Amino acid sequence: MRALLLLVAALLCAPARADLFTAQLAYRRADYERAFKDYRELAELGQPLAQYNLAVMYAKGQGVRQSEINAYAWASLAAQSGEPRGNTLADELRPGLAPGSEKIAEDIRAPFSRAALDARLMPKVEDDKDARTSCRALKHFDLAYLRDAERNGVRGNVFVELVVMPDGSTRNPRILYAVPPGVFEPGVRTMVLHMRYKPREPGTRPAHCPVMFRFLVDRSAGDYQLQTFVGATRKKAEAGDAEAEFLYGMLLDGLPQLGHTRSDALPWFLKAAQGGSRNAQYMVGSSLLFGMGCRCEENKAELWLRRAAEADQSNAQVTLAAYALRGTPNAANTKLAGVWLERAAASGDHDGMYYLAALLAATPVEVMRDPKRALSLLEKVSADLSGDPTMFEIRAAARAASGEFQDAVSSERRAIAMATRLKWDLAPLNERLARYESRRPWYGNLLGL
Repeated sequence: MRALLLLVAALLCAPARADLFTAQLAYRRADYERAFKDYRELAELGQPLAQYNLAVMYAKGQGVRQSEINAYAWASLAAQSGEPRGNTLADELRPGLAPGSEKIAEDIRAPFSRAALDARLMPKVEDDKDARTSCRALKHFDLAYLRDAERNGVRGNVFVELVVMPDGSTRNPRILYAVPPGVFEPGVRTMVLHMRYKPREPGTRPAHCPVMFRFLVDRSAGDYQLQTFVGATRKKAEAGDAEAEFLYGMLLDGLPQLGHTRSDALPWFLKAAQGGSRNAQYMVGSSLLFGMGCRCEENKAELWLRRAAEADQSNAQVTLAAYALRGTPNAANTKLAGVWLERAAASGDHDGMYYLAALLAATPVEVMRDPKRALSLLEKVSADLSGDPTMFEIRAAARAASGEFQDAVSSERRAIAMATRLKWDLAPLNERLARYESRRPWYGNLLGL
């Protein structure tokens, strides 16, 4: 339970941007300018309480010029979003409105009506039938409990998102959250690469699957503790706590024993995202991008991901970079990816450094290629990637780009040996090896994004 409480604490350490807590704190401190700005940002996402509080501030002229028309418009929106006090406030304001004000208020409401938000931002939740098959693990690799952690009674939880290829093999494990940090992540990354999933039709797109791993010293009490924690988290989420909403969504999404999928978790992620949780905004954006639990709508995905990324949510930054690099990217998209990855790497994010190393090692955009820096970045994360063939592929590409073809061949052969044990498709790796053996570099996307 201590580890689960630490997880909650870790999730609360989000970038200092608009959320309900900071907005309410600013209001209580009479910092009305800040409170108005924060409430406005959340109100435009359809958050009912923010819409109501914005209406109150317009009515009182707090942090903004007093405006009964704006107050009425936002109170009406709050009522439509399910905040009963919005209806009461709108009824109080309506008699004092000048003739023609209803039409002006309607124009104010229009961009933020439910229909407008549905068209611009909101996911269309759908039963995640594909996840029930493509994200069904057939084989788990046994991960021994770290001796020091077990001896010291350290428990932990790791949320990881992985890419499942059509043949059922796995790639690119990305740790979304880990508590305590720096303990279980390397082992989880290794374990994920040994997992096998149900194969699908050749040529189908890779699936993005979430998994939560729990490390318990006393496993006999694990189920009871889990159910207790899930119940307590749901109670907080139902009371409107944005981080509890997010965490409850993660529990539904990442714990197979609860019997849920992303379509069940997504409404909770959405509530938290509207309340300002950058982690939840990332989950909504990635769900929309990959069609997990909802219809795939890339335009909406980009809006949510950019909102989170601009607040320095590193997973969103890495995902936007991967989105820019999909297919055969042009120079502009490659440079955009580099911007997001530089930002993620600057914060010390593991995947930001890893993805940036892959980009700098093998990008076809010559002005961006920097094999020396790629190797330096790779060295910073290599301890967590010793079981990943892609790390050695990045190293091989960087060596080849520097003209060190003998080292490139050696690294690529090591990657192939590891990939063979993992039962990966070896064709792309052998193609790169052939180029290095003929003393030619290879440029392209090493992560298969």
